[in-house]
Amino acid sequence: MKRCGQSARRGCGLAAAWLLWAVVPFTASGAEHISDAAAGGLRIAVSESVAGEVNGNDLRAAIKTWAAAIARQTGVRIDAEVCPSVQLMQRIRDHQVDAFSVNTLEFARVSAYVDRELVMDETQVPEGEEYVLLVHQSGGVQSLADLHGRSLLLYQNPRTCMDRIWLDTLLAAAHLAAANTFLGRIESSPKLTRVVLPVFFRQTDACIVTRRGYNTMCELNPQLARQLHPLAVSPKMMAGFLAFHKDSPAETRKKFLEAITEVHKSVEGQQALTLFGGTRLVRVDVSVLRPSLEMLHTFERLKGKTAAGGQ
Repeated sequence: MKRCGQSARRGCGLAAAWLLWAVVPFTASGAEHISDAAAGGLRIAVSESVAGEVNGNDLRAAIKTWAAAIARQTGVRIDAEVCPSVQLMQRIRDHQVDAFSVNTLEFARVSAYVDRELVMDETQVPEGEEYVLLVHQSGGVQSLADLHGRSLLLYQNPRTCMDRIWLDTLLAAAHLAAANTFLGRIESSPKLTRVVLPVFFRQTDACIVTRRGYNTMCELNPQLARQLHPLAVSPKMMAGFLAFHKDSPAETRKKFLEAITEVHKSVEGQQALTLFGGTRLVRVDVSVLRPSLEMLHTFERLKGKTAAGGQ
């Protein structure tokens, strides 16, 4: 697999990594099953923001698995690379890629170039991802206003790309200042336990994590649910997904879609999905992003008003 640019920043966890390996099956061993004379090809770029961090051996094994499962179903030739976000945005605008794995923030920047059909893990559909703002029951925080000057930890993960945007819109709705000025210390960690447990042990005042991650931790340690209190819960939003350039070759795209959305039916395909925390890839309409994009637009309006007020 090629890398676009000097180096790729390691991502924020295993949860989103499945999409990266799902879209690069033909670049590792196993590609020999595909004829060089195969009609057409697909240029795929993956943003570093959704790449995730994966053990090297697991990565190689997963790519081989995907290659074996998908190559039998299609002769599509794949040219895949990982790109820094800024460079990927320009490549999309310059029509240099046919498909791309991005998060919602990146999608908004290039939405004019994107086809209506997306691919994402079924765990995101239709519920999406909820964020929870957690505080300790005995921490003296009963409302958003009580967070003034307090410390906050953020869960640094591909699925939490909208957490700061949600937080600022939440504060604005309560007629409070933006997080950077309203709160005290704000830090982040890619380890869920290092975000939740400091609040539990009263070392940090609040944290924002995914509801799915928090529920899993509560199942393992019921004391968390008894001691921590969700001060606020976000709307359901989408995180990372695969999109297609509106000018991508239709027939090649069709073959590729048929392959990756059916691969879970094979034993090796299911094993790869399980390894990277996925279940099944599904095709959805771009309209599933509406709540996330509306929140982003609200945030941009707030930024505009703040900038105008400061002039």
